[in-house]
Amino acid sequence: MRVLLTLIAFGMIAVPALLALSSARHGRARRIGNALIIFLTPAIALGLIHGVPELDGRALQNPVAWTTLRLVLSGLALILPWCLYVWLAGRRRP
Repeated sequence: MRVLLTLIAFGMIAVPALLALSSARHGRARRIGNALIIFLTPAIALGLIHGVPELDGRALQNPVAWTTLRLVLSGLALILPWCLYVWLAGRRRP
């Protein structure tokens, strides 16, 4: 079950990066840059989230609240690539 959840999470991050990489509207350098931004930003966000001791449940006061905040921020980090893909793709011009 843990492997399946890891594959789903990786897919949520990899699919928008691959879509940005395959976009034909931009030059090659911009496509690679956009794909790297989309792929690496969640890793940085999750690293920051899991690196803060308070968000790891080791807080002195209200550990349940901090753990809940950690779960919410982790979920948002998995949605972040799709938001970045839409933002970096820009609006389509006719």
